[in-house]
Amino acid sequence: MTCPLKRRLGGIGIALCMLSGSVGCASVSHWVMTPGGAFDAADAPPAPDYARSSSWAALPWKSSRADAVPPNDGVPVDSAKAAADAFFLHPTTYFWRTHWNAPTTGWLTHLITGATLAGDASVFNGAARIYAPRYRQMTLAGFSIPDGRSASLALAYGDVRRAFLHYLEAWSDDRPLILAGHSQGSRHVMRLLDEFFRSGPLRERLVAAYVAGMRIWPYSRGAVPVCATPEQTGCLVAWRSFAEGADSDAEINPGERVEGETVCVNPINWIPGGSAPASENLGSVPLPMIGGPAALVPGFTGARCGAGVLWVDPPSHSGFRLAHPDGDWHAYDYALFYANVRENAERRVRSFLGE
Repeated sequence: MTCPLKRRLGGIGIALCMLSGSVGCASVSHWVMTPGGAFDAADAPPAPDYARSSSWAALPWKSSRADAVPPNDGVPVDSAKAAADAFFLHPTTYFWRTHWNAPTTGWLTHLITGATLAGDASVFNGAARIYAPRYRQMTLAGFSIPDGRSASLALAYGDVRRAFLHYLEAWSDDRPLILAGHSQGSRHVMRLLDEFFRSGPLRERLVAAYVAGMRIWPYSRGAVPVCATPEQTGCLVAWRSFAEGADSDAEINPGERVEGETVCVNPINWIPGGSAPASENLGSVPLPMIGGPAALVPGFTGARCGAGVLWVDPPSHSGFRLAHPDGDWHAYDYALFYANVRENAERRVRSFLGE
């Protein structure tokens, strides 16, 4: 039996299935991950105070997993010299039934969030100072529950919005800005783009937005265009990774709107709708990065955009076999193209600065 939500939950979902034994994967995973009642904002954990460093998973002056650098990367990292900032929103790292929206203090959530910073956010540490807020993210199972999903995501975005405003007021100093996220984090990045970046000074400061791991339709991107070249600034890139032949529609959440072909920018050559061979992939990183940063694996997979999906066909490799049941490589959206995203962020910052 295939675990419900396993494609999104990855290694933890697989572990739950293994532990369930004769009770059954479906019943155990459903009980552990599904909120016990209807969404109620009054039951949400306390809101984080973004004036406190503990409310941030990464800050430039605070040691974090976002500082990770693969040992064979060769790019020196010195956030004090970075010319840009990156505001990064982590994917879902809370999977439990206790709350619709996660507390920002749980040690296990912090551990998993740290792994996502090492595997995702760290791609930007060669180009920018990284600011990554903790927020009362919606629990994973909420995506499958139409009643309550919008309200729960709105509560999470309220935290993201407050964190972003605090960043602007306390730290931004009108610096060039990268917005980036993954999965649930990318949803909130899109809301920031819609609210703050349609026009005005912030629009002029946008280097690029990296919104991996979610469906983005052309109508939803507002005034921020899709990047047409690897050097373009003030634009966004998006992709969702699946193995050739997989059912990409299996990730659609109940009751969500689906309309037309989604945006796909190839994260190897940065061409919308493009294709690129494995030889142009500068390096992928295994997951999860709970310990030290893993070494890059050059040429691991090529990729092609088709029907709004990024299709990949990587070979078997032990470090990449954790979280892609049924051909869904969602957990590896950044990791498969780690060095290319890293190089591209640096290139767009240089382009923004006219270098």
